Amino acid sequence: MRRYALTMRFVLAAGLALIASVPPARGQDVPDGFIVETLVPNLATPVAFDFLPDGRVLFAEQFTAQVRLIRTTYALQATPVITVPGVTTSGGERGLLGIAVDPAFPARPYLYVHHTATSAHVRIARYTLTGDLDGTSGADLVADPASRYDLIDDAPDNAPNHNGGTVRFGIESVLYASLGEDANMCAAQTPGTLRGVMLRMRTFNLPPGPGAAFRAQLTDPANPFATSPDSNLRLVAAYGLRNPFRFQVDPLWGTLAIGDVGATLREELDLLSPTLVFPGAQGVAMDASPLGANFGWPFREGTVDGPGGSCGTPPAGLVEPVYDYDRTQQNGASIISAGFYRPHTGGVFNWPADHDGDLFANDYYSGVLRRIKQTGGVWSLADPIPGQPDPAAWGTGFDKVSDWRLAADGSLWFCRQSVNYIPLTGSLGRIRGPGLVSTPPGARLSLKLTRSPAVGVAELRVVADANVRVRIVDLAGRPIRTLWEGIAPAAQPGDSFLLTWDGTAEDGDRARPGMYLAFVESGGRRASVRIPFLR
Repeated sequence: MRRYALTMRFVLAAGLALIASVPPARGQDVPDGFIVETLVPNLATPVAFDFLPDGRVLFAEQFTAQVRLIRTTYALQATPVITVPGVTTSGGERGLLGIAVDPAFPARPYLYVHHTATSAHVRIARYTLTGDLDGTSGADLVADPASRYDLIDDAPDNAPNHNGGTVRFGIESVLYASLGEDANMCAAQTPGTLRGVMLRMRTFNLPPGPGAAFRAQLTDPANPFATSPDSNLRLVAAYGLRNPFRFQVDPLWGTLAIGDVGATLREELDLLSPTLVFPGAQGVAMDASPLGANFGWPFREGTVDGPGGSCGTPPAGLVEPVYDYDRTQQNGASIISAGFYRPHTGGVFNWPADHDGDLFANDYYSGVLRRIKQTGGVWSLADPIPGQPDPAAWGTGFDKVSDWRLAADGSLWFCRQSVNYIPLTGSLGRIRGPGLVSTPPGARLSLKLTRSPAVGVAELRVVADANVRVRIVDLAGRPIRTLWEGIAPAAQPGDSFLLTWDGTAEDGDRARPGMYLAFVESGGRRASVRIPFLR
């Protein structure tokens, strides 16, 4: 078992006394063969982060409202990328809570942020990045506060807690955002109030520069309530959530793993799959619920009855979590979704193959990192492996960890806000695996659009083994074009290869501009990606 403790000296913020030394941080314990590394220490309450395509990292500081840049050398850019204006930090759960980089960066040089605003609302906004966009010049990367483009600026923030806090792009290049129920539990069952919901927003068609979006611009046709007369409801992907502070997106299937913080009894993990709305795609997302799901709060708290008796009669069709745990056995509890672990082709820090597809979640207060595996159609704690610190804990010491991301080298990065709440003790770190592992035939299958929207030509990167079929359909499921059918044209099984679609159908007619869906099928498995196609 490997133990890693961080002991260092810190200078407190202005106005506080100098502390000569601080107690050692609780060591992080993980199974044999894994290594925990602190990569960037001495940070001011980092809360969320995202990768740029070249490997640099952007992270948000919750209470300073600054977005900072970490270079590929792990050096911190001295100048903040931006200090987001209009952020309120009153109350421990307010502040700058989430960030996301546009999936077409740097062609679309945009940064999206999620924060509580001085207007007593939750704001989701876009800023334009300038400077060293591709990481080659060494100049600073910055964003002008005047470039703000508001997507949502009127979600209620009447209470200092339950704000949600995540923005993430799905594999279909739409932006998801989580909003808490603003400490109004009954409102979680009225999704048009923008409380207790997951939002799903189309952003690729928004104009450049500052401004504000209409709901119609953000509404994706595949949203479950896209035709509702309630313009707020048109953006809702799921509801019935208490405080979905942190969710992650599976890079293979696009499934959202949502950590919904409990009240008094249970902490829960919910799965939401955008692919289930498309014809023929059922069953690919491992017990995930389709868009439009009602996860049950306040009538349900995890797998038990919730406190919603005063909110009326529970509706039919409430969705149970795929996993929950008892929060009453510890002093404070808050689930943080770490998402699905997926190794990367050629990843030098890949985890063992038996971890592929497992779910991970830490508790913010206890520091327990759980590994959750699906066996026989049921998600439960995975069997312990050598060196695991506890049968119920794959890892320990991950307290105050607020966000996770998979890196291109196969390691799992995490963001720790502080050590024992001491100022300037936040950090970014990672868990490395033992290295490159062989992938059994048929185990890897993925499909990605290299640039979105696709203008004139759509380029698809495919990972598949043996016989594979790649086809284009419209959103009604009607076949448009088969791009490949036969042995995968890759050097080795599991390697990626590129296919292009020039916008023509099987009969040679030109397809109209619009939204299409690409499917890859191999060995009885299927993955998909949406193609916004323009001419």
